[in-house]
Amino acid sequence: MKETLRQLGYQEGRNLVFDVRDANGRYSELPELMQQLLSLKPDVIVAEATPAIAVAQMATSSIPIVMSPSTDPISSGFIRSFARPGGNITGVANMFGDTTAKTLDIIRLVFTGAKNLAVLISNNPTHPQLFEVASKAAARIGMSAGRFVAPNPEDLKKAFAEMKAGNVDVAYVLADPVRPALPAVALEHGIPTVFQVNSYTELGGLMSYGPDILPLFVMAAHYVDRILKGGTPAEMPVQQPTKFVFAVNLRTAKALGLTIPETVLAMADKVIE
Repeated sequence: MKETLRQLGYQEGRNLVFDVRDANGRYSELPELMQQLLSLKPDVIVAEATPAIAVAQMATSSIPIVMSPSTDPISSGFIRSFARPGGNITGVANMFGDTTAKTLDIIRLVFTGAKNLAVLISNNPTHPQLFEVASKAAARIGMSAGRFVAPNPEDLKKAFAEMKAGNVDVAYVLADPVRPALPAVALEHGIPTVFQVNSYTELGGLMSYGPDILPLFVMAAHYVDRILKGGTPAEMPVQQPTKFVFAVNLRTAKALGLTIPETVLAMADKVIE
């Protein structure tokens, strides 16, 4: 986002001040972090992912908020419609719910005999709904889905240990701000793991399918620019991703003793060797 804003003519310290607060996956810290930002009297707030957007929405109805991105902004109550958001919130949606069925089809191609799917969730308020979507998609391909919860990053090892004890065949990780330790924890427990967020494959995740994340932040930067130039969030249509990426990490597959079928590799937009 900073690079895009630089390209749009902004320079930190001259005509732009960036103040960043990161909960590092601990959503209980978000209200305090938001109050810290409000005390700085920002012109615009960029909120990454639904938990942060929800906290920002509760904190202010006057300061413009840019979603970067949101999973289901209408059902979450952030906007009235994609075409006319109607309040102080606009930005980008990610369509993670719409990609789940295809992801499960890919899982079936790779894990032909798999029966038990673990779905890893956090305290993200969109996860119960996304779990139901994943559960129904799994049932259609003959798999049962179980819910495993890691509210905070330090809970990941416990969640994967529970998966191991439950004899799951593969884990599906719902979208959240990235927890960098997650791929290593999955590998440590020998559990093949598929992600909604595609940056995980660069960190050692086995596979991912979802919207290309970087363009979403580029879009968000353009919303910031328009707002700083006098634009009104209520009248700025919410954008959705146009590019989706299926990525496979063959190094991780080898470490897990897996062979990815050639038909699946042919489908991949990115293969890490």
